[in-house]
Amino acid sequence: MTASDPGRLGHVRSAFSGDHTRQILTCVAAAAQVLLPTFYGPRFRGEDAPPNVIQPAAYTFTVWFPIFASSTGYAVYQARASERTKEIWREAGWPLAGAFAVTGLWAPLARSGRFWSAQAALTALTVLAETGRRRIARAETRNQLSTTEVAMAAPAAGMLSAWGQAACGVNLAAMLVSQDIIPAGPKSAAAGAALLAALGTLGARAVAGPERRSVSSRMYAGTLVWAFAGVVIGQRHRSKSAVATAACAALTILTVGVRNRDTN
Repeated sequence: MTASDPGRLGHVRSAFSGDHTRQILTCVAAAAQVLLPTFYGPRFRGEDAPPNVIQPAAYTFTVWFPIFASSTGYAVYQARASERTKEIWREAGWPLAGAFAVTGLWAPLARSGRFWSAQAALTALTVLAETGRRRIARAETRNQLSTTEVAMAAPAAGMLSAWGQAACGVNLAAMLVSQDIIPAGPKSAAAGAALLAALGTLGARAVAGPERRSVSSRMYAGTLVWAFAGVVIGQRHRSKSAVATAACAALTILTVGVRNRDTN
């Protein structure tokens, strides 16, 4: 075996792993994630607006700015030649690229009135982003990532996963009412509260689980708390059950996080 053989083997493995393709698709998907919702996102007015079941306050949606910024930063970073063959990007890069892509796809689907397809896109977003986040969190816990790699990947994965789950729940609650699957009133309020409680459980598990000290898990939990705070403010004059459930969920995440921050 010659000295150049390891390098040749690395190039062969890179080709079969689709590293170049992954890098390019991640950059394209990250761009689509920003551009499609910005220029072709849904524009609801008056009667066209979906039912407000557990909709958070308008200010809450500013979370998209750090999500877009961190996703773009991650896409640019992983596209560098030195990052091409890193195992963590092979594991987490594909689901994150998929999450970016379906986030962009959701916007034209919602705008064109294909609401169930848009809901399917949000569901895919939650699965893909959470898969990427958990893989990054495990790598963080095992000290497999440098400080720079954590800074480039963890915020994007954590925030996108949490906000994708919140958006999926909010949209699903609205869809169930708009399609007359659940009537507006006490039943829709109960369904909304159940969805909020489920999100709170996911957040509490993230700050109590084995990857609780990871940046991605903390960003995930923090983004859910932000969403719950938005629901409390947005629903304060509409739904007491949504306000109470969202407040309890946020407090649960914060309490569990504080209790477990110093435990091994």
